[in-house]
Amino acid sequence: MIYSSLRIKFTPEKLPEAREILCSLVERTRVSQGCLGCDVYQHLLDPGVLLFEEWWKSHAELGRHLRSDLYRRIILVIEMATEYPVVKFSEIAHTTGLEMVEKLRMGLLPTPEL
Repeated sequence: MIYSSLRIKFTPEKLPEAREILCSLVERTRVSQGCLGCDVYQHLLDPGVLLFEEWWKSHAELGRHLRSDLYRRIILVIEMATEYPVVKFSEIAHTTGLEMVEKLRMGLLPTPEL
């Protein structure tokens, strides 16, 4: 699985338009072939910052998305930013949930080094 994140900062004047565009892209992205999820968030401590997240099954499906007209709209939003955005692509081999917290707190697993 590939996790994609864009952290983008906007001026107060550009923020509503950027938020509207990104929100309109969430549902369209979610139904794209290979998309496992897509969300957009507004930072609570820095309201001018939006975070756009996507999860993809494979590199091929992510690559197809990055070359799509849909992603061209995301690039237009990036160009509206006041600062260079933080763009990250992470490969995830395994995920776990609350069971990890329970096992660690019960001492059933060694504490991971951070």
